Amino acid sequence: MALVDICAQLCNNCFMTLDTELNKLTRSLDSKFFKVLSEPARIEILKLLLKLGETDVNGLAEKLPQDRSVISRHLHSMSDVGILKIRKEGRHIFYKIDGKNFVGKFEEILASMKKCVSLKCC
Repeated sequence: MALVDICAQLCNNCFMTLDTELNKLTRSLDSKFFKVLSEPARIEILKLLLKLGETDVNGLAEKLPQDRSVISRHLHSMSDVGILKIRKEGRHIFYKIDGKNFVGKFEEILASMKKCVSLKCC
């Protein structure tokens, strides 16, 4: 195989890798995870959970202007994408930030972004 053919093969592989990484990054950025985080009320809930630790809807409702039903829907959305962990105790449901999963999602996106940068896409 000629040197030109080897270079062409390497470039083709590089573009395929870049395309794969860009698609992966785009899917991550368009994900439900970021849609959930784009709601200001959910950011306020995150801030409260950081301060309070594990708590139930009532604990959050005391400090937020929204009704408990609205807060519950936000908590459900946040737990669906892995931001929160749920613990049930009888009829009470307690919520806390799932730190490992939450950070893991950002690390995945960061790793994909680093890969794209190393492949000179941006």
